[in-house]
Amino acid sequence: MAEDFKFQLVFQWPSDASVQDFDRLIAIEETVRASIGNLGVVDGHDIGAREMNIFVWTDEPRAAFYRIMQSLTSSCDLSEMAAGFRDFEEDDYTPIFPPGLSEFSVA
Repeated sequence: MAEDFKFQLVFQWPSDASVQDFDRLIAIEETVRASIGNLGVVDGHDIGAREMNIFVWTDEPRAAFYRIMQSLTSSCDLSEMAAGFRDFEEDDYTPIFPPGLSEFSVA
């Protein structure tokens, strides 16, 4: 399925891998899944290494990000969220949120 899309978009929050964080991650993932529409698909999530991530496959990472952000803004705290995207053929991510973020990576 990844071969059907050009980019991986990742939404990331700090995490201590607690049950509360896992429950929050699942709720956020459902919000992302409900809001992505025809701009991509949610590939899943991971939690550990002091972070939790939601992965989205898309051909339009910026458009997908802004559409998803409309839903996230009203449903969760974005103060610790970071986001970035990469071409599936590349290793390095382009930071997209918060504004001014200079590096983004997935552990």
